[in-house]
Amino acid sequence: MIRLPVEIERLYIDFDCFFASVEQQLQPRLRQRPVGVLPFMSKTSCIIAPSREAKQYGIKTGMRVKEALKLCPEIKFAPARHDVYVKLHHKIYQNIENCVHIDQACSIDEVVCTLLGRERKNLKTLAYKIRKSLADEIGSYITCSMGFAPNYLLAKTASDYDKPEGIVIWHPQQYEEQLYTLKLRDLPGIGRSMERRLQIANIHSVKKLYSLTRENLRTLWGSIEGERFWYGLHGYAIKSIATSRRMFGHSRILTPENRNPQNARNCARLLTVKAARRLRRSGFTASSFGLGVRFENKTKWYDEDHFAFASDDHTFLNALTTLWKSAMQNHDSDKNKYPHRIKQVSIAIYHLSNEKQIQTDLFSNDQTNIKWQRLTQTMDEIVNKYGNKAASLGIWEDPPGGYAGAKIAFGRIPNLSDF
Repeated sequence: MIRLPVEIERLYIDFDCFFASVEQQLQPRLRQRPVGVLPFMSKTSCIIAPSREAKQYGIKTGMRVKEALKLCPEIKFAPARHDVYVKLHHKIYQNIENCVHIDQACSIDEVVCTLLGRERKNLKTLAYKIRKSLADEIGSYITCSMGFAPNYLLAKTASDYDKPEGIVIWHPQQYEEQLYTLKLRDLPGIGRSMERRLQIANIHSVKKLYSLTRENLRTLWGSIEGERFWYGLHGYAIKSIATSRRMFGHSRILTPENRNPQNARNCARLLTVKAARRLRRSGFTASSFGLGVRFENKTKWYDEDHFAFASDDHTFLNALTTLWKSAMQNHDSDKNKYPHRIKQVSIAIYHLSNEKQIQTDLFSNDQTNIKWQRLTQTMDEIVNKYGNKAASLGIWEDPPGGYAGAKIAFGRIPNLSDF
């Protein structure tokens, strides 16, 4: 359904420098100082979240520690604590819910709300109410920016218009001038490759993009998504398309002292078990397993294994063993191409099916599979009661930095049981 709202209907809340702000709230020594949150404490690491003070020095997400130190020698570093961020996310979520209903948590630090009745009339009052509630219940160092607009795309764009701590209100048919001040990359859904495609088509400004027709944007995007983007940009409300789960996966960059094959394999093993547990909690089975290995000289290796639909740890760990042996054999055959040190391991469990749909196949006459399935179910019950390390196939040792597999990714918020 597509319609043109005559009022502001959406509120988008985007928290400012979330990981870094949480660390500043919880660690007073970091307050009002440039801070960089790292995946693990190492000189070779990179920043995954700079504080607002760090940004003033030109420090950005993805910047190497050494480069950040050159720009700001007094910067402080803190290791990421994903379990802390997830717990705080749920607390923040409930706090906002007490002020206005949340439609969706778009990421760990972004939520979108649909406004009803009086909420559409008293926008600034609502914004100040949310801001005060967060400061009182969560802490004054964890701040957010808010965007009010007629639809999702414009509300999200408005939330980023006046960061940090901005409150931006775009009424229907009255937002074009503000929109024209933005760069193409400021619009949600336009990344580097799409910007390049638009520039090739001689579109260098938001104003020019806004002037195009639906058909133009559909052609430029190469899909119906271009037409959907046109509707969003012109203030229409359009129902989003539901997406379905396609895979469960994890990736890990290893600390320099753990880039030998044995430690890398141990890490891949933990990532596999973590992904398998998520698969079962979500009620899926899978018939494919993929392993990716990236070496220090940037060469990569990838392969996959296929099997009957399964959800038990034993099946996926067997696939990992087979693929790991193949990866190391490739390394041994050409050590110049595949250097000994492994920088990153990635695993993926995919080709999913609802477990109820293939229950008959799982519990067929193969007694071995039945036993492994029952054993895995028993281990899950023990883990749920006593913790992740209470039961596992083989020794469970968290890699340096912890959080084996439980990483916050864009659009995915881990369950607390993932940690």
